Amino acid sequence: MKRLSLILSLALLMAIALVGTAAAQSGPITVTLATQNNSGVSGTATLTPMGSQTQVVIKVTGEPAGASEPDHIHTGSCANLGAVKYPLANVVNGTSTTMVNVPLSTLTAGTYAVNLHESAANINTYVACGDIKGTVAASTTSTATTTATATTNATPSAAPATGEGGLATGQAALPLALVIGAGLLLTGWVGRRRANV
Repeated sequence: MKRLSLILSLALLMAIALVGTAAAQSGPITVTLATQNNSGVSGTATLTPMGSQTQVVIKVTGEPAGASEPDHIHTGSCANLGAVKYPLANVVNGTSTTMVNVPLSTLTAGTYAVNLHESAANINTYVACGDIKGTVAASTTSTATTTATATTNATPSAAPATGEGGLATGQAALPLALVIGAGLLLTGWVGRRRANV
């Protein structure tokens, strides 16, 4: 009986630990978008985990009236942008909201940057950029903030290659934790029934 209680206690503790880990990784992060090329455009990109996807909400000020600014998540950093990895909805009237098919943990673990272009016609002119870095906030109520290390006068020689959209490369930890916890509890229940027979 003591052995069974120990097994059930360990199973419950593992399930709680796994769920706690999943919750600790579920908070949004905010990336500061610094002005580039003296555009006067700056703001934030808030990245919120949504399971195997990430919601990206961009809010900027200083854009010209009627502007429609293409924006993307690029590989690399603001100082050394690579190819477009995840296209985002254009920023119109200072805002853009896009769901990308990649978990936030992948974005924070890699080297990526959110970059805004002046317009589709002037795609080579960058107006704001922010590096995605750091770790996800420790709770769902707080927000981790990253600071952009942007080169404010960088002028690219060519537009980056188009992105590939990407597929989800990771799984949410919460469903896994629940399955493991349920399996361990079921194992303990079956063991208890056998002990009573």
